[in-house]
Amino acid sequence: MKPELLDPIEWETIIEAIDKEFGIGVTKKLLGKLTPMALVHGNWRNIYLIPTSWMDMLFEEAPSGFDYHLVGKQLGVMTQDRFRLSLQILPDLVKLTTKVLIVSKQGAESFTYGRSILKQSVLYMDFNLKRGQRVLVMDEDHFCLGIAALSMDASRLGRLGKDKLVGKNLVDIGWFIRRLG
Repeated sequence: MKPELLDPIEWETIIEAIDKEFGIGVTKKLLGKLTPMALVHGNWRNIYLIPTSWMDMLFEEAPSGFDYHLVGKQLGVMTQDRFRLSLQILPDLVKLTTKVLIVSKQGAESFTYGRSILKQSVLYMDFNLKRGQRVLVMDEDHFCLGIAALSMDASRLGRLGKDKLVGKNLVDIGWFIRRLG
């Protein structure tokens, strides 16, 4: 599998997807001095961020046994014109956005088992977040656990009963263990 540079239109689609959910300019900050590249596997395009100085080496013959998946930090995966963030990029993303939801210890454990977020476990969420918004889910120690989609506007949180759904789990750090374990 050879690396490819991203088509400008594809890269623009990725920028729009990330910036729409987590704030204008977030993708540019994530990128910093790195360059996006893709590794294609069937219908999946794995997008990695690599140092720009490595670009020349990418198009040379790779040493025997070299795995391009180890070349950079995975930003996410593009499938059929839909982009999904990688869990690997979330710690960097947390530093750049206010689109977060902080949950209790019990809520964090439940979330990492693939469950969604109930009101009783919410410790903090920005008042301006809207239904359908994707947010980074964090525990009390501000460790990023994954991504959820809000099922209600944050301004309505106080009106909910403690057992009502606040956010649907989209992906969490426990996914690898459940999938591969």
